[in-house]
Amino acid sequence: MKLPPLTAVRFFEATARHRSVREAARELHVTPGAVSQQVRRLEAFLGCALFERLPRGLALTPAGAEYQAACGEALARIGHATLRLAGGARRVVRVSCTADFAAQWLVPRLQHFLQQAPELDVHVNSTERTVDLQAEDMHFAVRHGLGPYAGLQAEWLLADDLIAVCSPRLVAPRPWAVLADVTGPRLLHNGRRDDWRLWCQAQGLGRVDSGQGVVFAGANGAVEAALAGQGLALVPRARVARELATRALVGLQAPAAPVPLGYRLVYRPEALIDPALRRFRDWVVGEGAQSGSIGAG
Repeated sequence: MKLPPLTAVRFFEATARHRSVREAARELHVTPGAVSQQVRRLEAFLGCALFERLPRGLALTPAGAEYQAACGEALARIGHATLRLAGGARRVVRVSCTADFAAQWLVPRLQHFLQQAPELDVHVNSTERTVDLQAEDMHFAVRHGLGPYAGLQAEWLLADDLIAVCSPRLVAPRPWAVLADVTGPRLLHNGRRDDWRLWCQAQGLGRVDSGQGVVFAGANGAVEAALAGQGLALVPRARVARELATRALVGLQAPAAPVPLGYRLVYRPEALIDPALRRFRDWVVGEGAQSGSIGAG
């Protein structure tokens, strides 16, 4: 069996995944020159070009794309086998998601999964930022948005069931808010402006500048501001169920309109080679299918 230089394969796979010599060098903790040298060495060994050098970056040739798929899978198998042998009997599954998603949906369900899979530990990394799965050694992430996500597999997990809410003081003497109350300066954003933009689009509110308003790191900040009468927050219904029941917040009366936002589970394509990661993925996607939305079940 004729094997290529394995260091060169590793450097090629990182470069192909990032489409960047500089980013590959950062991941591998070497210089960009060292990465370029190893890629050229591999191309010489194979006798074909793996990349097209473009003015603004790299593109894989057809041969390079085929070789990346094979190398990525092979390196993933080696990595998973190493973890099983060197890591002992227990396996760790690492998942990134927002604190709100972890508290409202994921963590309350995890105990049941861990009872079914006692050989696994699940580490939940709560953060509002978008993590780099490869660079930060994360197996899965839950992304909120429209998708798709470049270089990652994405599976539908949950719908949002969003509701626009505000303090009753903001709309008094009326008992609820109406579409006319939605204006750009009144919008309270929970870390992303896409939620309001798509909601307004679905409601036919083209006149509203959804780029305006105050942006908070997460839903908690937006809800607190709404409670203080500072504007309207667009949040999952389950997040404000108690406030709606006590009328600390009131909902906006509007026609039901589908908003193409939701939560998706994302992971690198080769992740499911590992049976432990596949087991977690099967469970969490199944839970999502049963509950339907973040506030259900």
